[in-house]
Amino acid sequence: MTREEQRKYKEMTRYLAEKAKEEAKKYHLKKKDYMFYLPKGDMFYSTMLDLRQKKLTAYFYAKPLWLDDILWDILDMSSNKEEPISLRSVGAFTIRSMIREKEFTAESTEEIDKAVGETFEELTALADSYGEEDFLAECHSIVYQQEVIEVIVLLHQGEQEKALALCQEKEIGYFGVGNKDFSQLAVKYIRGSQRQGSKKSNLMGKIQFKNPFAVKPKQDGISRPKA
Repeated sequence: MTREEQRKYKEMTRYLAEKAKEEAKKYHLKKKDYMFYLPKGDMFYSTMLDLRQKKLTAYFYAKPLWLDDILWDILDMSSNKEEPISLRSVGAFTIRSMIREKEFTAESTEEIDKAVGETFEELTALADSYGEEDFLAECHSIVYQQEVIEVIVLLHQGEQEKALALCQEKEIGYFGVGNKDFSQLAVKYIRGSQRQGSKKSNLMGKIQFKNPFAVKPKQDGISRPKA
């Protein structure tokens, strides 16, 4: 890249940042660092605009809120659920479920204007039409973090044994904490959940429920029949 091309690229990058920030207000989008996001109901939608010389790529993300919630439970970071919702767009320990991307030519400010408008228009349309059922239908085709997503979806659906088997047969290296990777942390979490479930079942089995319709014996010592 020549000096002139570098200068032009810096100018276009600055213009893109200013234009996107200005345009986001029209669509009621929130901004955090390089991400623009829109929470709606139990879903979270976001987009990122990436300018590389004369090409601009828009990446679109969508996920149910429980995807991050279960991830944080596995990583022992449940307190993240109380953090501002913007964390779900840029946090290092969050799911990046990219569902589509779109490329634009960006050789002029007019082309950048068009790309930004179409991107934000598509994001808002996505929030109106793409829900949890759509995500579950195509989550297995998401490339980035796909195995992590698959484990979390199985846990959400109550399929602990299938999730455990997947973690044991594959080394899922995302989201390492300390010297443990995601697979190891998920196995620990699942086994802990299973132990808790077993304890609750045993406790319920020991509880004796009284018949609310039983007639208590009178103090004269004569037994009365129960209803």
